[in-house]
Amino acid sequence: MTVEHADCVVLGGGPAGSTFAAIAKKYAPGAKIVLLEKCRFPRWHIGESTIPAANGVLEDLGVYQTMLASDFVKKMGVTFIWGRDRKPWTADYLTLKTISRAGGDASVIEVTGQDFEKLLGPGQTQRTPYSAFNVERSRFDKLLLDNARRLGADVREGTRALGAARVGESSRHTIDWEDDAGHGGTITADFVLDATGLSHLLTRGERVYDENLNNFAVYGYLQGAEWKVTFSGSEDRSTVFIAAIEHGWIWYFPLARDLMTVGVVTNRHHFADKLAGVDLETFFWKSLRSCPEVAGLIQNATLRDDILPKNARVGACQDWSSWARETVGDGWAAAGDAAMFVDPILSTGVTLALQTGHRAAYTWLTQRARPDLPAASLWRAYSDYLRGEYGAFLTLARYFYGNNKAAPSWWWTAQQLVNASGRLRLEDRQAFTMATAGFFPVPRALGAGAEVVVPLIQGITGAADGLEAIYRDAGVPAPEDLSHETYSLVAPFRLDLRTEPGLERGLSGRLEVYHDLVTETPQMSHRLAATPARIDPALAPVVAAMHECSDVADLLARARALFPARDPAVLRAAVLAIVRVAAMKGFIGLEGPRAAAAVSPALEAVACA
Repeated sequence: MTVEHADCVVLGGGPAGSTFAAIAKKYAPGAKIVLLEKCRFPRWHIGESTIPAANGVLEDLGVYQTMLASDFVKKMGVTFIWGRDRKPWTADYLTLKTISRAGGDASVIEVTGQDFEKLLGPGQTQRTPYSAFNVERSRFDKLLLDNARRLGADVREGTRALGAARVGESSRHTIDWEDDAGHGGTITADFVLDATGLSHLLTRGERVYDENLNNFAVYGYLQGAEWKVTFSGSEDRSTVFIAAIEHGWIWYFPLARDLMTVGVVTNRHHFADKLAGVDLETFFWKSLRSCPEVAGLIQNATLRDDILPKNARVGACQDWSSWARETVGDGWAAAGDAAMFVDPILSTGVTLALQTGHRAAYTWLTQRARPDLPAASLWRAYSDYLRGEYGAFLTLARYFYGNNKAAPSWWWTAQQLVNASGRLRLEDRQAFTMATAGFFPVPRALGAGAEVVVPLIQGITGAADGLEAIYRDAGVPAPEDLSHETYSLVAPFRLDLRTEPGLERGLSGRLEVYHDLVTETPQMSHRLAATPARIDPALAPVVAAMHECSDVADLLARARALFPARDPAVLRAAVLAIVRVAAMKGFIGLEGPRAAAAVSPALEAVACA
């Protein structure tokens, strides 16, 4: 048995784990990063579609151009049959509009700090720069794992982590392992990343399960099936096709010219109660043939038996949305499904694994580079990020299930679970496309322009630099109009660290760290990604005072008492800006005369939640 030490041990070599290991090693080449993966790649896995928000991560990994040049099917959007009239509607990635950054000619979409302009090489243009990918996971996951190995991570396939235990009161852990050759050992690690998927090694037993999103999927792979959507006769571009059927919905999209991944999703209780004893393959074909938009495409199709494990023709799994009660701890963090799993209706699983593995790696790198920052607060910012991203998609998934009227069956009527604070104005196709592409709730942009308001917060120091922009919400009055408003608390919030990758500002390998308003209220998790604001940490007493006041004028008076030596005009502007940020995030509800006349539907819904 061997005993060794590592700076970091990654448990799991799927997209989250391999991304963390690759990025950590890329920017900290001297660190010892050990990745333990119980399987040997390639291996099959479900979840076979990315969304455009993943592209920035793939670029940082160094594999985006490889994928673009490969025969992976390029995903141009999502087509839905979702409603009683069965009229198709599409989230079309080709319609994603770019935003011109002030002071430059570049038009970019920037999401979570990742500048999409960087996806194109020097002097290159691309007809579909915001496409995503449909991927065979056996090939895709091996590409990512091999990339982590190429960058210098110590990747050990066929090696199972038997457990992880803290070393005394320190943040270090010992990990016992055993490989498929019978060898074993122990690694002492300064940090552990749990990327073990739904095995969730470090958060086992500490999960919350959404009873309303407890579904069951039966899936298989077809040959001889016709494509539902093509682009200009291209053989490598399509959309994901989603169609509601009486007791659930189906997915149908190509992974290759003659390889179609198809799945049927139904409620777990329906499957257990109504289909007990029914052959899975019979259920699979009956469901597909019940969908008029697909039935004609599968007349000559047959199921493959060389893709699923053990030569199975169909497989089944539970799609039960769940999340860890705690995604970070002393010396460890979780990423991907080990942290949170969201219903597959929006094809977010792989992308969220990539994004969370990437953000966890950047958080770890920032902790190494910034010993002045409290590690607990830095990882809490990572946890807030997780809750914001997953909360947004969970809310969107709930909206889908609560608004499908294709069938009068109990399956759909039982799904009336939409949180009022999560209502979307889906008549805005652009906004919906942005959301399904992963730019949720809004893409972020810096600088002045038609979509932003400046300045936001100057801070009580009166410094002229560091002003940041946020998107306009027409339902919230301008700061100068807020002084006579009253408000009520919707969700408790605090001023704490928040992080963004900041790649476009030259922060390769570490995060930009600032202070913003965040909340621990689970029902408001989807608002954590909204309206990022940089707030002077010295204003923390003002944020605390907001919980004790209900009148903006009283809050201004409290602020003057808290900071009697500060410039009154600068202090007033900063306080009013914080009030506006809190309202735009939905943490408070404005109740004064101006708010009553201009309150947005989104904030009105939040106030009623």
